[in-house]
Amino acid sequence: MKVARQAAGFALAACALLMGGGCVTRGPLLDASTRIVELDETPFFPQTAHQCGPAALATLLGASQVAVTPDTLESQVYIPARRGSLQIEMLAAPRRHGRLSYRLAPNLDAIVAELDVGRPVLVLHNYGLPFWPRWHYAVVVGYIAQRDQLVLRSGKVRRQVISTRNFMRAWATAGRWAMVLLRPGETPTAADRERYLEAAAAFELVATPADTRAAFTAAVELWPGDSVALLGRGTAWYKSGDWHRAADDYDAALAVDANNVAAHNNLAMTKLLLGCPQSAQQQLANIKLDAISGALREAVADTKAQINAKREIPDHASCSITAGWR
Repeated sequence: MKVARQAAGFALAACALLMGGGCVTRGPLLDASTRIVELDETPFFPQTAHQCGPAALATLLGASQVAVTPDTLESQVYIPARRGSLQIEMLAAPRRHGRLSYRLAPNLDAIVAELDVGRPVLVLHNYGLPFWPRWHYAVVVGYIAQRDQLVLRSGKVRRQVISTRNFMRAWATAGRWAMVLLRPGETPTAADRERYLEAAAAFELVATPADTRAAFTAAVELWPGDSVALLGRGTAWYKSGDWHRAADDYDAALAVDANNVAAHNNLAMTKLLLGCPQSAQQQLANIKLDAISGALREAVADTKAQINAKREIPDHASCSITAGWR
């Protein structure tokens, strides 16, 4: 299977491919123990022509209780001109099925940690050379620590047992790319704040307000003082039509970061919808339009126009409440 761009880190990958070289340590890569983890109920879809990516993704979605086939996914992730599936499509497709795609840290411990909580891991391998790649997607479903082996769903093989060392060679040559799927509200075992919030923001573009709210609520619980997580949950409340709760979260985000332009804008629009145009105007006064650009500038300009259209209407009594609208 071919993929458009080659993996980075060719020097490291070439080093790993030297079977007898000194670039890779000789000891076991998994902690020596008798522990065996195998997610045997993970579904299996034998790969057919042009279905390496779709088959692996259907396996991952099936394990996350989403009934889908490689045929269904082929039009979503397979690129005929590239004769394969790019990672960006592999990350995007699950969002249409109500799952948040999360890219793991590029180390074996991150894979093992997800397997330990019952999540299979989709990986990209390169079985060729950095300058002559043979790309392949597979799903890691277990490990046998005592033998230093991993268990995969791969190609036409339902249970491929591979040495951890060989796995790492092929994985390193492909840039150590791996992903898991999360139900809304779930978080990865060792969540990276920036990576998770980026995944939640991408999920928000296609997810329902309820699913988006669950994803950002999980972030708020992990990082209670994070303004981006509060802003994301507030926007989910806003899209649900619960403007009181949205205002609460926007207020909380601004208490953390008083310079958050998006929070000021969204709170202004929320207060307008709550019948508080004067309070909304005060929020916009905190924004310097010349200091922002692009889509955010357009959003602020639109909010300003809507507020100006009602600027003569006085606030009602409850508008003086700045938090705890409920």
